[in-house]
Amino acid sequence: MLLADRDRTAVRLIYQNYSPILLNVILRIVKYEDVAKDVLQDALLKIWRNSTNFDASKGSLFTWLVRVCRNAAIDKTRSKDFKQRQKSEQSVDLVFVSETFGNESEVNDQSVRELMFQLPEKQRTLISMSFFEGYSHPEISERLSIPLGTVKTRIRMALQHLRSVVE
Repeated sequence: MLLADRDRTAVRLIYQNYSPILLNVILRIVKYEDVAKDVLQDALLKIWRNSTNFDASKGSLFTWLVRVCRNAAIDKTRSKDFKQRQKSEQSVDLVFVSETFGNESEVNDQSVRELMFQLPEKQRTLISMSFFEGYSHPEISERLSIPLGTVKTRIRMALQHLRSVVE
């Protein structure tokens, strides 16, 4: 097998034959295409360096490739820079709401407070934790013992409501 012999052609063949599928696996976890491409590149390097770890008796090459890529994607989501990116992306939605009022000098604490009190309590709590206290969605889910999907849905609904109010 080319990979076990550390033949450089092996990585090229893996990339040509499996990269769309592996990128899709990674993308489902990290959600950002640019990050997914970086993770795929890192995973391919890891596959190359650890080619001796592949054991055909334990599973197919494809299964091993997917597992390496999946683990690399999960590691990326746990990294500090990835968590920071998520927080900044969440802040973009709040900036949108603020910008629709006009320039920053027109947006004051009273305006934001009035907007927040138009939301149902459940949504208001989640928006507050996410945007003002800096919690990530998984952290909110864990702290409030609410399923992650519910957290995301309530925040999305709250932001949609806030947009409709300010437009």
